[in-house]
Amino acid sequence: MSGRSEARPYWADLSWSDIDLASLYDEKWDLTGRIHTQTKLQILAQYYDIWLKIWNNQNWINRDWYYIDLFAGRGIYSLKTSDQITYWPGSPIIFLNCFAQFHRQGKFKKRTRVHLILVEKRASNAGVLQTLTHQFLGRYPELRDLCRIQIIQGDCNEVIHEVCASIPDKHKTLGNPLFIFIDPYGLQIKVDTLRTLLGLPNRKDIMFNFILEGVQRVRGFAERVKNKENVAIKELKTLKTLEEFMGADVNVIPKDSLEMLRFFVEKNFPGMKVVAYDMPYPHKRDVIYYLIFASRKGSITQIVKDVYARMKQRQHPSIWGPEIYKKNLFSVEADNGNTTPQEGIYRKSLLYRTKVEYSDWTINHFLGCMHGCRFPCYAFMMARRFGWVRSYEDWIRPRLVLNAMDLLYREWLKYGREIECVHLSFMTDPFMFDHREGKLAQTFVDMTLKIIRFLNEKGIRVTTLTKGYYPEEVRDLSKDNEYGITLISLNSKFKENFEPYSAPYKMRIESLKKLARAGFKTWVSIEPYPTPNIDPESSQIEKLLQQIDFVDRIIFGKLNYNVSSNAYHKYEEFYRKMSERVIEFCEKQGIKYHIKTGTPTP
Repeated sequence: MSGRSEARPYWADLSWSDIDLASLYDEKWDLTGRIHTQTKLQILAQYYDIWLKIWNNQNWINRDWYYIDLFAGRGIYSLKTSDQITYWPGSPIIFLNCFAQFHRQGKFKKRTRVHLILVEKRASNAGVLQTLTHQFLGRYPELRDLCRIQIIQGDCNEVIHEVCASIPDKHKTLGNPLFIFIDPYGLQIKVDTLRTLLGLPNRKDIMFNFILEGVQRVRGFAERVKNKENVAIKELKTLKTLEEFMGADVNVIPKDSLEMLRFFVEKNFPGMKVVAYDMPYPHKRDVIYYLIFASRKGSITQIVKDVYARMKQRQHPSIWGPEIYKKNLFSVEADNGNTTPQEGIYRKSLLYRTKVEYSDWTINHFLGCMHGCRFPCYAFMMARRFGWVRSYEDWIRPRLVLNAMDLLYREWLKYGREIECVHLSFMTDPFMFDHREGKLAQTFVDMTLKIIRFLNEKGIRVTTLTKGYYPEEVRDLSKDNEYGITLISLNSKFKENFEPYSAPYKMRIESLKKLARAGFKTWVSIEPYPTPNIDPESSQIEKLLQQIDFVDRIIFGKLNYNVSSNAYHKYEEFYRKMSERVIEFCEKQGIKYHIKTGTPTP
């Protein structure tokens, strides 16, 4: 493809003359015998050339391009031979060199600026990388205004929001190309970090080193735990690391290496086209890792597939040529459907101002709701009206907002001082009940808890309202928060018709009562309250009120958007009486109350 010598990498002529290389030598970064790392670096060099050429030919994009390297290393490797030591650049320096050559050859159609965001956990490595990048720009002074380099020293899982905040928070971000390289040490990246990056709105490609060896080894620990064998505490912590890396319970991870890879790809690269290079050990056929490439553009993935196949042919020549390797490379087009909690959507914003009494801001971090209410549901009507969902069946298969945490961090930076309280949620349910499993939908609950913890850490209280129930983890959250349930009937027949998939009434009440006993602030929304022609038991509101006499606040409101309710012959008189009874009950019990605007009152 490039016409470069097969005998040595193209960067062999890269000048290191102005750097004291001997002082930078570290045997941990020696490539002797590490053929797989040499191969990986040469694949990267070819891909960087491709990336620059592709985006240079797109006239519609902005001229600020972004490169993120989460495990940037020290930027330099060594290779011992019998009579000398040669030096190879690491991934960030290879990229800089590709950009420099592209620029010197006058290939850029317009003035293009690249922003390198390099993350390295070890301070010593980050220091060497700082030296090398500084020296590199010293050799190419014309690039000083064109290469913006930010080196972040820290754990990528802890600084990921700082990384994402470095990307412009504008709609024009779609026109800022982004390449992400993730080559972790073992399993030291959490899938939440990966998903946060994938949530960035940029047109992006990603190369990810899937450490098969590490996953298989830890998977073996899981088998021992399952068989109740003795397992050390350190091994249990390692199992937790694997769960955070794979994004799933270790017991559901397949044993077969290809199925394990497919499981990871389909779960964590929704809607992307993927190809993987299987990197073997030097002296045996087993795979040490898969170099995953993912893009939303199938044409880009096909180009990288060609690069992978030619590299295979170069290392192990076949009479059939690279086509035989291309045919056998792992590839998959991950489905971006909406049938499982792991699949999701990306949004451009998350926090919204409100004018309701609950709070001044709200977050809707899912699209859809498992509870499938049929009052009708205002949220569903709006989602269908604006084309966010196609049907009721589509609505009750909710999707995560995959970039929710990244958006929250960005918007907190922008609006944080204005926010006193955030409500979860008006257009979905933060603690959805999965009626098929008879328990909370854990994937969605986990996202809700992350959001609450983040807001509480920033000094922002949260109110929640659910037709599910509250998990035990809520007890570890701030007592400034307020936790509510919706309860509009105790009639099981009414629930079957209008709240078919929500949590049972008793389950909701008991979970709220436990929180109240533990000293948390609790409330109940009795809205939308049905008329007697819809629920014959609704005229006996005292029975419902007696079940919630422990709460701090009650909100009452009429049923809207329902023809039968509006046609009830004593419509206004009924709601006036119900409002009066709610007020009398609350004043007697010392409970705060609010009657919603538009609901007839005494």
